[in-house]
Amino acid sequence: MRPYETLIVLSPVLGAESQALIDKVQEVIRTRGGEVDASHDWGARKLAYPIQKQTDGRFFLLEYRAEGDAVAEVERTLRITDGVLRYISVQQEHTGLPQPRVRETARRDDTPLSEMRSHGVDPESASPTAPVDEFSAAAAPENSETRDGE
Repeated sequence: MRPYETLIVLSPVLGAESQALIDKVQEVIRTRGGEVDASHDWGARKLAYPIQKQTDGRFFLLEYRAEGDAVAEVERTLRITDGVLRYISVQQEHTGLPQPRVRETARRDDTPLSEMRSHGVDPESASPTAPVDEFSAAAAPENSETRDGE
């Protein structure tokens, strides 16, 4: 069995029937061999845009473990039920929030910025391990070959 989350947005006109609908969805999960881990009632919230002429919706989040056919049956049940504004089911692969990325910064070792500028080295592109070399900033010799008569 795999972990899933289903977010359901219900019409606020359902009132007390909304909890009965959530219980019905949980029963569908159990009859298909799944296990409901948690059910969160997020309450009524304002929608970003009107859906079926509704500006508010009641949000429920179901966390459960089931097979794919149980998820398909949950979505079929939600699709044919009146009062369901939106729903989305997502398979969960993570065990929590993602870890923040560590930002790497380049060091300039202990070379003062004034010395880097006097040698013509860009401080941002300086390698942390390469020493500042006077000749590295010199221009490369140009090609002395010329074309005659073309």
